[in-house]
Order: sequence, then structure tokens, then C-alpha cells
Amino acid sequence: MTDIAGLLGVTKPTIYHYFRGKEDLFAAVAEYERKILTDLIFEAFDTRDFLSGAEFFFDSIITSYLSKLTFESIALTSSDENVRKIIAEDREAFLAPIADFLRDRQTRGEVRNDVNPRLLACSLNALFQGLLVYILQGMEREKVKEAWIVSVRNLTQTSY
Repeated sequence: MTDIAGLLGVTKPTIYHYFRGKEDLFAAVAEYERKILTDLIFEAFDTRDFLSGAEFFFDSIITSYLSKLTFESIALTSSDENVRKIIAEDREAFLAPIADFLRDRQTRGEVRNDVNPRLLACSLNALFQGLLVYILQGMEREKVKEAWIVSVRNLTQTSY
């Protein structure tokens, strides 16, 4: 909290005025990030077909989000039980509107009807998170993007 206060140019008591502890601060940041990510998903697909939207989403996330992702942030989620709980709750809050979005795309004929939208949302999220790790490990972005597009196509489309 001292480091965060210093980076923000405020005192630690100022942070504690708004957040009871680091878990509350982490939850607020996670909620903020979820909103940005959800908004980006809906923006990506608003005027595009499903696969073009998936490509736009990939490019947007890679250019804005990847610079914030580190192995340290991933390690934190596995070493702190409270943070893991916050992330699990945040993930559930994130997956619900994505499942609704996919359900809507099913009614439009853009996504296969033989898949459960909630499970598809979970699968796409897990796939994307894993591909981000591949980029952190040095895999070329274009190869990762190709894997994303092929996987999205295979998971969502009835014919290609």
C-alpha cells in the first residue's frame, strides 16, 4: 500500500479511506478492468461479423492490455487465497454478460447453436488468457493471433 500511495502521490491513510485493505483495492481494480474489457468486447463486435470482431478484439487487447500483464501478476493470483477468491468472483461477473452476448449471437446465426454459451464464454476466456501467456513467453504475436482466430472459428462456427 505504501508503494501504491507513492505512485499515486497520496498518503496511505488516503487509500485506506476508500479501501479497507489491499484485497478491496484489488477488487476495485479488477472490477474496473472487467468493465473496460467487457466494453471492448461489445465495441469489437458491434459493427463487425463474429470473426472480424474476434480479430479486432485480439488486436485491441494485445496493444493495450499486454503491457500491463506480467508473470508477477499471474503469480499473485496463485499465492494469495483472498486474491484468488476476488478473481474467481470477478471472472463469474465477467462471464455472465459474455454468455448473454454469445446467446444473442446464436439467435443471429453467428455462433453455433449446439454449444452452451456459458461454457463457450469460459472456453474463449481460458483460451485467450493462455495465449497471452504464450506471448509473454516470446511466441510471435502473429502466430498467437492465428491460433486465436482458428480456435474461435472452430469453436463458434458451423462451417468455414
